[in-house]
Amino acid sequence: MKRNMAGLCVAMALGCWGLANVQAAETRVVFANMDRIFGEFYKTKLADTQLKEQGLQVMDERKKLMSDFERLQQEFNKLRDDAQNTALNEDVRTQRRNSAEEKLVEVRDFEAKIRRFDETRGKQMKDQQQRMRRRIVDEIRETIQTYARNQMYSAVLDTSGLTANGVEAVLYVEPRVDITDELINVLNRSRPADAAVDKASSTNATSGKSEKK
Repeated sequence: MKRNMAGLCVAMALGCWGLANVQAAETRVVFANMDRIFGEFYKTKLADTQLKEQGLQVMDERKKLMSDFERLQQEFNKLRDDAQNTALNEDVRTQRRNSAEEKLVEVRDFEAKIRRFDETRGKQMKDQQQRMRRRIVDEIRETIQTYARNQMYSAVLDTSGLTANGVEAVLYVEPRVDITDELINVLNRSRPADAAVDKASSTNATSGKSEKK
């Protein structure tokens, strides 16, 4: 009876050990650098180019506002100087003084208009950037999940994250289990062969070289 019990225990232990090995073999954890994937995804480059173009448009709008503001400021300065010019008679100076006061109201209203413009456009640009980033990240996440299921991966961990102490969360990854390049290739398969994408890529490459210099 004791021999049978001992044999049963050994069999159970071997069975558990074998099951553990099978489960370990089936568990496939891989790693990917989300920062690289996001940065090298063609839609990210397109979004960056679009945001830069819109930023230039906003700058042009603001330049026009500032030009109009400077014109108003010059008109006010002229009226104020005339109001203090003793070479002019009192009636003319009084007229210029009244006009200067009215013009000053215009100047202050225009200053408020510029502030509202900065606040509104700044918020619009920030919100749009966040929406674009969220949409792109969601697409990347869905692609990674689909790819991981197809490849029978148990988990995909991000190596670009930092701990609360500012240290890399993943200190070392065996290159064989790093699928960053694979995911970038998968995401860029639908990349259209148009000038906009090529322009975005060349722009980023040029800016990268400039920063290195």
